[in-house]
Amino acid sequence: MCTKVGDDRRAPRRVLRFPVEVRRVSPEGVLLLGLLVLVVLLAPKVAATQAAEPAGSVPPAPAGLVAVAQEASRLTGVEADVLLAVSWVECHYGRCRAGQPDTLVPADLRRHVDAASMLPGGSTAVLLGLPDGRRIGDWVNPLAVAGGQHAMGFMQFLPATWRQEAPLAPGHPQDPFSPRDSMVVAGSYLARLESGAALRGRRNIRGALAVYGGSDDYAQQVLDLVAAD
Repeated sequence: MCTKVGDDRRAPRRVLRFPVEVRRVSPEGVLLLGLLVLVVLLAPKVAATQAAEPAGSVPPAPAGLVAVAQEASRLTGVEADVLLAVSWVECHYGRCRAGQPDTLVPADLRRHVDAASMLPGGSTAVLLGLPDGRRIGDWVNPLAVAGGQHAMGFMQFLPATWRQEAPLAPGHPQDPFSPRDSMVVAGSYLARLESGAALRGRRNIRGALAVYGGSDDYAQQVLDLVAAD
């Protein structure tokens, strides 16, 4: 996801020499020469822009989502910044668009999804600043894991994990596609992983994130975003 800025060393300048006599220049040649000049003029500006943007920087979360994360933090004890970073890594604050069939979400979970709220003008679409809205299948990971399950919803839970953790979260959230419900369950799950209530053995937030995302690299990515905030 992050791009590295390349080596900033510049090659020695060369002097371009054109023939003294130019009897005829084709229109294609004039166009090519114009494009070459444009590239030469714009290259320093592009390089300066890339250098000014830190690698791995992310846009700020929508204000409404920040409020949701703060509420989930109060309910679960997990920092709001951690929940926001997870939501960015998982689905770019809901901006991801996988285009998968809605039916990849199991029927017992799909019936709790407020699909209308995700459409243009719906409450979830407005909250996340998505004027074109989203479908259920847009928040479904196309890669099947763990016996054919697809991670789904705003915080990308596996169906089995959602079925286990949602009833244990404050208020018993039911809609994995609701930013609020999904963040509350995510916070509750991370807190339970830290305490050892889920998957025996106490662990710190790094360890909890590694379980949540399936790798130490995932945990590091989330924590790097939190530190850069």
